[in-house]
Amino acid sequence: MAAYLYLGRIVVFLIILLHSSMLLTGQNTKIFGHRGCRGLLPENTIAAFNKAIELGVDGIEWDVVVNKDKELIISHESYIDKSYCKYIDGKSIQNKSKEDLNIYNMTTDDIHKYDCGSIYKDRFPDQILQKSTKPSVKQAFNEIIFNKKTEILFEIKSFPTDYNIYQPKATEYADIIYNELRNNTRLEHITFMSFDKNILNELVKLFPQNKYIYLIYNPLKSYKDIIDELNFKPFGLGIYYHIITDNIIKQAHNNDIKIYAWTVNNNKDAIKLINKGVNGIITDYPNLFIK
Repeated sequence: MAAYLYLGRIVVFLIILLHSSMLLTGQNTKIFGHRGCRGLLPENTIAAFNKAIELGVDGIEWDVVVNKDKELIISHESYIDKSYCKYIDGKSIQNKSKEDLNIYNMTTDDIHKYDCGSIYKDRFPDQILQKSTKPSVKQAFNEIIFNKKTEILFEIKSFPTDYNIYQPKATEYADIIYNELRNNTRLEHITFMSFDKNILNELVKLFPQNKYIYLIYNPLKSYKDIIDELNFKPFGLGIYYHIITDNIIKQAHNNDIKIYAWTVNNNKDAIKLINKGVNGIITDYPNLFIK
């Protein structure tokens, strides 16, 4: 009898596991590698983007800032973050403030003096460390091995409090992005995202055919307040997954607006969100969701 009970438990477990796999791969929810695949390789690096594509993601997500020469640099922060960066020769960064490490005041050569892939992070114990410098957007397009359908969630790091300090104002920022991307052969695969409504409202004038996702973190904003901040109808809303409600999904879908959830790193949360009807999952661990 005990053997039959044990066998029964195994069968139930396998059914649940199979069901979970089907939910994660056999539906219309797209999977995007956050900063490439931050849980596996250093964030926002060529290696991480290529690994995510190799795993079979629908798309990759990266973050963009501007340097001194008005070039687009892939970086989550608008400065060299000492928590995961050090000098390229292995020495730690000492006696330098955030202001001293402002990427907006650096050339590409200056930025490449820092290794941002060799410091261990408790949050990502499985991350394989490797010496990495922050790539430019031009470098990324030259070195990433895209497949024909790979989408790019192009997050523009922009905050009004940082204008003229860590970045240009929204109008100039939009012009820089336009000038760098207008002849890009993968332009149609780019979806622009930002927490800054101003940069989205400016960029849509220059790239009206592209898709736009407005990023949301504030749980107190109503759906109407969110939409009213934009001068156009966005393709989607990118929302911190803990604050996604059935109501906001329903309102968005009723207006033909997609919902993308960030940053989702376990199957339980992903399945719950998929069952709610989200259209995209952004994750540090795409290997968990692609079978």
